[in-house]
Amino acid sequence: MGFKTKRGRGQVSGFTILGIIIVAVVVLLFFLRGQLGIVLPGSWKSTDIKEHVHECLKETAPEYIERLGRQGGYLSTPEGTFRPYEDVPVSYLCYSIEKQPNCRNRMLTLEDMQKELANAIGKGLDTCIDYGSFRKRGYDLSAGQMDIVVEIGKDITRVTMKQSIRMTKGDVVVSEEEFSENFDYPLGRLYDVSQEIVNVEATAGEFDQMPFMLAHKGEYIIDKKRPYPDKLYIMQTKDSPYVFQFFIEGEPTAT
Repeated sequence: MGFKTKRGRGQVSGFTILGIIIVAVVVLLFFLRGQLGIVLPGSWKSTDIKEHVHECLKETAPEYIERLGRQGGYLSTPEGTFRPYEDVPVSYLCYSIEKQPNCRNRMLTLEDMQKELANAIGKGLDTCIDYGSFRKRGYDLSAGQMDIVVEIGKDITRVTMKQSIRMTKGDVVVSEEEFSENFDYPLGRLYDVSQEIVNVEATAGEFDQMPFMLAHKGEYIIDKKRPYPDKLYIMQTKDSPYVFQFFIEGEPTAT
């Protein structure tokens, strides 16, 4: 009987130590939850706001990046700066010079395109992002001013939304400052090619696309059309369906 009593006391001591450990772990988890924003199973996800913003970036940005290419590097096309082609306002990147075979370079820059994209994507995100839906679900949410930064690379366009967002629910706090998405469009490469074409048109008056394509071993596909009196260049890379097209303005022949 004495042996059994000692064993029973040992079991009780073991359960007591286990209970203390469990309580300590639970207290530690709740402490870390408050200090670091760790979310426990069954509570709201700290990734909710991230997923929502990233989905809006992926929904909004491609439309404008693709439109920019189809419209010759511009989203805004004031009267006299474009010519319609298949219901798309395609921009002139070089204007005709009276009685001259060459043209005047419009001087499109990467910075111009990045600013236009940032402005348009920002307006699109204002419509897409719904912070009100989070507040209705019981979150206390505050958001600072939104700033959109677009970086056009050779084959990737990076869109970053900078905005200070703070969400709380109970004693859980989540803070975010920046959200970025990369989009696989060869906009930078095609822009570089467009500038080579425009520079030749502005100096020599005629660009021959065949030697260029051969020299680049089929990396680029350049289709040149001649809707009187202009020239239309339609460009793609061999590994992407993305299109960048633009007009060179021509001077009508005197009759």
